[in-house]
Amino acid sequence: MFEFIEYLTRGALLGVTYGLLAFPVSLLFSTTGSVDVAMGAYAVLAAAVMYMIGGPLGLVAAIGVAVLASSLVGLISMRLNRPGHVDHVIAVLGTFGLATFIESFILTFFGANPMIRQPFSTFWNLGGIRVSPQIGINVAVCVAVVSILFIVLQKTPFGRAMRASAANPVGAALNGIPVKQIWFSTYVLGGLLAGVAGVLILYTTGADYSTAFNLTIWGFGAAIIFGMHGALRGFAGGLVIGMVQALSAGYLSGGWATATPFIFIFVILSMGRMNQIAATGGRV
Repeated sequence: MFEFIEYLTRGALLGVTYGLLAFPVSLLFSTTGSVDVAMGAYAVLAAAVMYMIGGPLGLVAAIGVAVLASSLVGLISMRLNRPGHVDHVIAVLGTFGLATFIESFILTFFGANPMIRQPFSTFWNLGGIRVSPQIGINVAVCVAVVSILFIVLQKTPFGRAMRASAANPVGAALNGIPVKQIWFSTYVLGGLLAGVAGVLILYTTGADYSTAFNLTIWGFGAAIIFGMHGALRGFAGGLVIGMVQALSAGYLSGGWATATPFIFIFVILSMGRMNQIAATGGRV
């Protein structure tokens, strides 16, 4: 029983970073009805830059390069779509192409070796469970970031404009709300959060050029577990994904340990946790 609780605890602590990735997934879907499959690539790119530079300058550069990449996607998306005339399939394919490019870029300039930093040599003892202080930092950062963004989205004019753009983009545009700028801001915000998540992942489990797709899947899976229309739901979903991963690694062997979290996400999708019509621009 203690082993089971240990796996659950470790998984939940790991899942906070997936919850951070789920936030922009939910936000973008709620605002534009689309998803950015390059989200994981932004995180790995940030991790690679932080790994190479390090220190405060590396932190700024890592988050900055993630924001730059997401801004590029936002600009392309704004060129391809406009309120009331959106083809989500084109937007998703565009982000997939950029994700592939970023993976190739990381492989070329940073190599195929895993990138990881472990600044702490001592561990906390939580009821007999050894936990790195870095996990505590991750939890504090993720909770602070999500709390601040939740307040901004719920209590500020920007948040109200974003919700209006999500509910009725054409009506919002007719009422003077700059919908396209709101959409672009959503992409930028996604890059910012992915950059923070990438830095945290570097100091926790590490990453390499091929990690991007998995991170996108975990962020997407975390977002859909409790529905795609709430940041806090996505954060809670991240904890669930982390626990599923930890239990799979602890009790299953080989390929099953790797495949089970993906199967779990597929089952959630098959249960209709995501509005499939909205996600495909009316195509099923």
